[in-house]
Amino acid sequence: MEKFILDKEFTNDLKLIKMTPFKDMRGEYLKSYSDRELSAVGIYSDFKEDNYLISNKGSVRGLHYQLENPEAKLIRCLKGNIIDIVVDLRKDSLTYKEVFKVKLKEGDNLLFSVPEGFAHGFISLSDSVVLYKSSNYYFAEDQHGISVFSGDIQLDKILEEEEIENLIITEKDKNLLKLEDL
Repeated sequence: MEKFILDKEFTNDLKLIKMTPFKDMRGEYLKSYSDRELSAVGIYSDFKEDNYLISNKGSVRGLHYQLENPEAKLIRCLKGNIIDIVVDLRKDSLTYKEVFKVKLKEGDNLLFSVPEGFAHGFISLSDSVVLYKSSNYYFAEDQHGISVFSGDIQLDKILEEEEIENLIITEKDKNLLKLEDL
């Protein structure tokens, strides 16, 4: 049985992967990462760090990226639910400046694979816990971002559909450059 199955491919490198659990009378076993087995679905990265984020409902994280030290990411929602948002910033890409959104939730067994060259962030639709692997280290001096208030992200629509009344966002993230101003 394959442990990882391609669920959806948004672009050549931006993918949603389904992890397949093994179940028996003892419970469930789920392999959440395997370099060898993920390469079978086209995910190749040398991950350096795991990041564990606990967020309150309505929290916005991102959209962040590093220019000189780009990162590929592998994202999983362990608790609650989120809308993960990425923007393709690869100037030579056919989807340059395109916004992609994926709902991830506890128990869905999904991994969102984001290649280098994308801005990444998420909005917590409930209290949530997110774990993501990163292919590079955090460099504070190389942090850049795109505002969730950018028109193409349609934040108002998300907040209305998900019945989120209170947005929790840092001053730094409030003042990020809008996508339309890039």
